[in-house]
Amino acid sequence: MTDMATFLADSWVSLCAALGATTVLLRLQDLVQRPEISRRFQFCLWVLVVLMLARIGHWGGWGWFFSAASSICAALIPLAALVLSEGLMRRHAPPALKQLCAWGAVILGLLGLFQFSSIEFARLAGLLLFQLIGLGGVALFVLRRDKDSLSSAENRTINWISLSFLLILPFLATDFMRGTPLDLPVRLGGVAVLGLCWLSISMNRSGLRPWDTLLGFGIVFVVTALLSLIVSGIVPMGIRSSVQVMAIILSSLMLLAIWQAAIALRIEDRQLIALREIADAGGQGPQASLALLRRAAGSADAILVDEADLKDMNLQELRTSFTAIPVQQLGATDDEQVNWLFSRFDATHAVFLSDIPLRVVMLNSPDIVVQDSTGAALRAVQRMARVLMNEGQA
Repeated sequence: MTDMATFLADSWVSLCAALGATTVLLRLQDLVQRPEISRRFQFCLWVLVVLMLARIGHWGGWGWFFSAASSICAALIPLAALVLSEGLMRRHAPPALKQLCAWGAVILGLLGLFQFSSIEFARLAGLLLFQLIGLGGVALFVLRRDKDSLSSAENRTINWISLSFLLILPFLATDFMRGTPLDLPVRLGGVAVLGLCWLSISMNRSGLRPWDTLLGFGIVFVVTALLSLIVSGIVPMGIRSSVQVMAIILSSLMLLAIWQAAIALRIEDRQLIALREIADAGGQGPQASLALLRRAAGSADAILVDEADLKDMNLQELRTSFTAIPVQQLGATDDEQVNWLFSRFDATHAVFLSDIPLRVVMLNSPDIVVQDSTGAALRAVQRMARVLMNEGQA
């Protein structure tokens, strides 16, 4: 029973870490604008995802493949961290550090591939030592950089990443303690990965200060401790089981926080896109307004509808409806004529452009419903589109 409980706790933490890294991977193009950094970050994330999933199979005794994949990915961690750090700082690491990370990954990866049982303990000890020295060296390389050659935002990002490398080390060490006097009830390497993923998303959210992220970490830890105490009071359990329950709750809450942060980042991106399009808007008249709405809404098939297309409708009632609500959304209005427009043009939004002559733009962009649920960004774009429209008529 104890072995099964340990396997379940370890597996859940690793599964949450894999899902957290996958969430960051799916949002990578919004997190990183520079293609060369995006490719390096993508490599790091894939290493973490495969490692976290392969570990579950390795611990479950599901065969050689999972053990080999787990060992190879674990050996690649310092090299992945170095590759990302070099890209962020736009400079090469010292040759000695490069040689250490590269040859260490090759040698330990091959040892994990061939699975020599006679030296298994020595291999694990060497892997732990390699990760500690490799990540420590990467953190030192980052901290000793030329700060004047980078912007303040880049320096802030790099500081947080180097700090995360140092914080990861004690968590990664727990993955190698099983069967030793320092054995913990649960492996916490997955918690370190979740923390890194949460930090990666939080650093890219506009208006969010670093201390806000630290406060979020603190709240999650406090809630985890309280929930663990409640569970322990309901179901009596020993210290080992209590720690396992705490790790399960902590990893679940951190995964939820990463998912929520990714959603918030998507919404903020939609608002920033709208602001950029408003700032760069040019031209006059209906076509300029239509082009602005197409870019801001990400809807290439936006349709400009004028009075000639609405001759079989009550134009006065339409004017009254759009004057009251300039941006109308599918499913959010009881106006029969507006709903008929949605049906006729297969649209999700109707945007009011001008009163006389009556002009409306029909947009088909379901993403806006999710990313701009309040409609604030689209209303701001609508106001700018009306300005361009009025200038064209002046």
